[in-house]
Amino acid sequence: MKLKKIYTMMAGAAMMLAACSPDDFDFGAAQYSSDDLKCPDAYTVTIDGNYVTLESKLKGCTPLWVTPNGRSQEQKLTLGLPFAGDYEVTLGAETRAGVVYGEPYQFSISQNDFAQLSDEIWANLAGGVGKSKKWVPCNANYGVGRCSGPVMYGNPDDVKNDGSNSTDMMFGSANWAPNWDPGFQSWLIPADDPYMSSYMEFGLDAQNGCTAKVFRNDGNGGTLMNGKFNLNVSDKTHPVISFSDCYSLHNAAFDEVCSNYTQDVKIIECTPYLLQIATMRTNSEGPWWIIWNFVSQEVIDTNGECIPKEESGLIEKTEPELPTFSNLTTDLFTTEINGVTYVGNQMTFIINDETPYDWMWWNGSPAVSKWENVANGDYTTNWAPACGDEIGDFELVISRASDGSYNYECGEKSGKVTIADDKLTFDDEITILTASNDTRTVTVTGKEFTVLACEPGESVTIGVPSSNDENGNIDSYLCATLNFKKIETGATGPTVVPLNNNYGDEGISWTENGCVRLGFHHYGDGGIGIFKDAASVKLKKNQTIKVTFKLKPGVITWSKTPKCALIDNNIKKTWEPGCFDLADAVTVNVDGETTVTLTNTTGATQKFTSTCLDLSIQFDGYGEGDYTDMFESVTCVIE
Repeated sequence: MKLKKIYTMMAGAAMMLAACSPDDFDFGAAQYSSDDLKCPDAYTVTIDGNYVTLESKLKGCTPLWVTPNGRSQEQKLTLGLPFAGDYEVTLGAETRAGVVYGEPYQFSISQNDFAQLSDEIWANLAGGVGKSKKWVPCNANYGVGRCSGPVMYGNPDDVKNDGSNSTDMMFGSANWAPNWDPGFQSWLIPADDPYMSSYMEFGLDAQNGCTAKVFRNDGNGGTLMNGKFNLNVSDKTHPVISFSDCYSLHNAAFDEVCSNYTQDVKIIECTPYLLQIATMRTNSEGPWWIIWNFVSQEVIDTNGECIPKEESGLIEKTEPELPTFSNLTTDLFTTEINGVTYVGNQMTFIINDETPYDWMWWNGSPAVSKWENVANGDYTTNWAPACGDEIGDFELVISRASDGSYNYECGEKSGKVTIADDKLTFDDEITILTASNDTRTVTVTGKEFTVLACEPGESVTIGVPSSNDENGNIDSYLCATLNFKKIETGATGPTVVPLNNNYGDEGISWTENGCVRLGFHHYGDGGIGIFKDAASVKLKKNQTIKVTFKLKPGVITWSKTPKCALIDNNIKKTWEPGCFDLADAVTVNVDGETTVTLTNTTGATQKFTSTCLDLSIQFDGYGEGDYTDMFESVTCVIE
């Protein structure tokens, strides 16, 4: 039998480096060479039937295992290998000199142990021993799972999409929910995409082990790969699948979106009819779960009739249900002046520059059944381009006529608009906005707009149909959010951001990259920093956050005058030392106040709860002293 390599030494090292950051390891003081990481000197391999126990002897650093069941950083672990054959394991170590791997250790299993295949996921995935099973991209809503197309998106900061902020992507449809099921989209995967005739076929063969045949059709003949897979179900709540000589199926456009389609790929649902696999987005758009949906070939051949009705009915999607507004003609003309509410005869609407547009899709899962947003104000991605400054010139004026009808003015167009059945119907097509980048152009335009949300005096969200479900129901809208134009009642100034003064607390002031960092906020609802309410800090496009600080005299002895800069994950994305070469870096006044700024040039409103914002001051080689006690005062405004 051929050697069952889950991946080669070189590929394994590359995957390790791609998946782990130095914060994941204990470095220790020890240094290792490849010769040091051999069996039995650095680790032991104990074989008991079809179970293999690996135990590291390394001290002062984290072991990095490359095994037939995937990667691991445990000191001791046990592998279950159901098929006879030749295998290998490799031990690596992360030291301050970098990642080092020893030579692979080869061993053999002489018998099959089909009892290890008792977990139903093996039969669901591959049909059972001596059988195979073919999976194809999902092409419709078959009443099972949470999908109506080949791919979906999941929020890694709220995998249940219910506001619980759970980050644990667990197996089983009850444990997660997509934050967007786009169905078929021309810019994503259209219904006629060659990818839709691709497939994965898994087999359990007593002679050849776990086989994987993967065909990806790209319109140019496609690629057929004959490889192997290994399913690790030691943690039944987090099963993973690994591939050799092939990969988890995905369309060609997503080759560069996720870096890992081969090792420890998450299976988040696997029934006889539905297979869902999650890969983490790793491109410049930031981490996000990409969920790949497959149905069995039998589902395709029978158009879903093979699915037991009682099983299908349990999770059948609910039909889209539009919101209703009993007083829309009044709500659209309601405003507030100095705390007093008025209903007028004319209202001017402008584009909300924080969330000018979005897609609203119907999440028909019975436990959810509501309209949900997709972009949520993030216009840094290729598929959701940022709007230009011209949206600031848009105005839509709607007024009541003396005969009870309604007039409108929108740019150079004017005419009649009907407000009925929770829709705005114009006598001519109007364009609200256009947003473009090198990949895509989004245009919100039409004659009839459905009202999806309305908060009198504040904002109204109107949309045009974007997609339909298999029953012909509109299940997503491309929407624009319009604000009620406020009546100015006085001058406004900069927004003062409330701060705490616990500058010296642990995790608030620290040193990194030879610099002193002062954290304004760090990562998520549980993050720390000196913002009193980080969730309320919003930096709209072209706004500037201005920080003024004063150092305590005599605490730091300065040998050179340092520079400082505000650094973050979303706007500049430039950390030390490069941040000090940018135009917004300033020289620190060590004897007085220093003001440093950061301007939002991304084209979209930025928040800092899910990322971070720090003040960085050059320190190593510039000064000595107690940096935790160096700040006398810090203030912050947005203007």
